[in-house]
Amino acid sequence: MLQHSILVADDIENQTDSGKKRSQAICSVASSLAQQIKTGIDLLYVEDMKTYSRGRIDASSLQAWHSQHQKKLEELSGRFTVPVRTFLKSGSPPEQILKALRTKAAPELVVLGTQGRTGMKRLLIGSVAEEVIRHSRRPVMAIGPVAQKKIKDFDARKQIDILVATDLGKNSRAAERYALSLAKRIGARVFLFHCLGDVYRVIIRDSYTVSGWVPLNLDEILTQIRDDSRQSMEQKVRFFQSRGVPCDYKIEERDVVASCAVYQESEHGYSLVVMGTHGRNMLLEAFLGGTARETILNSSIPVITVHSVKYNL
Repeated sequence: MLQHSILVADDIENQTDSGKKRSQAICSVASSLAQQIKTGIDLLYVEDMKTYSRGRIDASSLQAWHSQHQKKLEELSGRFTVPVRTFLKSGSPPEQILKALRTKAAPELVVLGTQGRTGMKRLLIGSVAEEVIRHSRRPVMAIGPVAQKKIKDFDARKQIDILVATDLGKNSRAAERYALSLAKRIGARVFLFHCLGDVYRVIIRDSYTVSGWVPLNLDEILTQIRDDSRQSMEQKVRFFQSRGVPCDYKIEERDVVASCAVYQESEHGYSLVVMGTHGRNMLLEAFLGGTARETILNSSIPVITVHSVKYNL
């Protein structure tokens, strides 16, 4: 595969209206971003035998099925404005995508869409996007169901603004590093965003659980948290600026769940969101931490997740 290419994993078999719209959004964003960072596209489709619905399996029909997919891939490659290489694989879609990301010349980013399954159906069937995000050592751009309807491409003539959601701790460091690297290459501005709502609730809950009452100095504690957060954000802004990247920050102090705060903030004219994820246990966290999952499902712009432990450049 091309060095530092963008891997586009698309479901060419899905010809429903929503499937076509998802494919169009994926191709539009990936093509524009590849232009910006001056690289090519590796277009991948994984044939899953579970979708092979013919009654009798024989070599002739399988070859026709395979040829049909190859033809669709070639047609799809014509949508891109950068060099494209097509790859047709067979097997488990998440496993094949992750395998492509573990090669020596691994793509720097994978772009894919998600249907946004919910509830027990999602737990039982799973999601290719979530499985890839959970295990990938490379950043993953997920285009959720809301973004697929409102998508805007990365026009080279337009100023790109990147919203970086940070918890101010180690879980966001990899995401911040990737955002810095990407911003430098495409001339983007970075806006760091941190929400205090969840922190406030944890402090109040733990105080009440331990002592049975809210401490009299609660206001002082919360003020100290705000001051510490502001100092940390100002330090990060200086770091970005010292590397030549325009940067500013915002701290959300409303009593709002972090995931809601991030995708609500993403509505304010940004081009994409970059955030960290842990890839937690499937049954406990439904593959993703709540903030990352809810942001992907509700954001009107693409969301790039960067694994806080596995990420490497």
